[in-house]
Amino acid sequence: MPVRILIGVLLALALALGVRSRLAALRGRRLEQQRGELLEDVGLLQAALLPLLPARLGPVGTSAAYRPADGPGAGGDFYDVFALEDGQLAVIVGDVSGHGRQALPHTALVRFTLRAYLEAGLSPRDAAQTAGAVLERQLGGSLATVVAATYHPRDRILTYACAGHPPPIVLGSQSIAPITLGASPPIGAGVRTGTRQTVVSVPGSSQVCFYTDGVTEARMGSELFGAERLARTLAELGPQATASALLDRVAAETDSRPDDMAACLLCVEGGADAPVVLVEELELDRVQAASDRTERFLLACGVQRREVIDLMRSARVAAGRSGTVVLELRLADGPPKVALRSDNVALLHTPNASQRAQLEVSQ
Repeated sequence: MPVRILIGVLLALALALGVRSRLAALRGRRLEQQRGELLEDVGLLQAALLPLLPARLGPVGTSAAYRPADGPGAGGDFYDVFALEDGQLAVIVGDVSGHGRQALPHTALVRFTLRAYLEAGLSPRDAAQTAGAVLERQLGGSLATVVAATYHPRDRILTYACAGHPPPIVLGSQSIAPITLGASPPIGAGVRTGTRQTVVSVPGSSQVCFYTDGVTEARMGSELFGAERLARTLAELGPQATASALLDRVAAETDSRPDDMAACLLCVEGGADAPVVLVEELELDRVQAASDRTERFLLACGVQRREVIDLMRSARVAAGRSGTVVLELRLADGPPKVALRSDNVALLHTPNASQRAQLEVSQ
């Protein structure tokens, strides 16, 4: 009898071990399948959304790099650099909320929509604004932050527009300090975007770095890596820097990287002349023209406080006539020269903004 009990116990143990081995094998196959799916995600992302760039496009050196946050999972970061028919080149960098297979369709949709509008000849701001209106429903509640830009090698002019996205770092013999007040919201936020645009002269040797917020939000202990540290790192790497080397340095200097990182770098050759912001644009409707946000933007651009109220009043009247108005501030020489534009027609040019604004409104 004891022998039969012992045999029964041994059989039960053998059965239990067999079941456990079977479960372990099934679990192993599931993990291998999941790993394969993750690797497939990366392959899809690299093939469709992270194109291989040539080392140069005309006279401009180009490079791009992507690093997933943790392991081989596909995120929502994307970039593109391509030539336009008129000799310019275009850059798109963005980040769609979500990760994995769920983010890929939206990521592809945003990238190729923006590319199509830039190839059709739209300015970066118009491309972002048109894409925002078209993609609002198609994103199904997802958000997309983007920066769209064009660079004209002959004129050495960089034009960019951000929608909820950090502006590029422009680093030459000096760096420029971008004005981020009045920034446009992300695509998919349910409000009008593509309302800001910046034009920069790049006369000398410079690097232009576009990046996703995963780069600056990488952490060094309790601190974010940040845009200032990113600019210093880029300067330390020197004129021969690549996007891959930049992200490697960020990874080496940070403790954690909770989001994917992507960067795209343009290297422009030339002398020692420093880059300078030429034009800042802000599109407003009638309500926005009277807002504190507009006032802060004008002050940040260097408009005198005594002129700001008159300018805002003129912008409100102009927006009331046409629906929206574009504040254009030319910053290169001396005090800002301000114009109000509607339907791409200059309504007013202002050696003295407040006096001319009042004159235009009274007429």
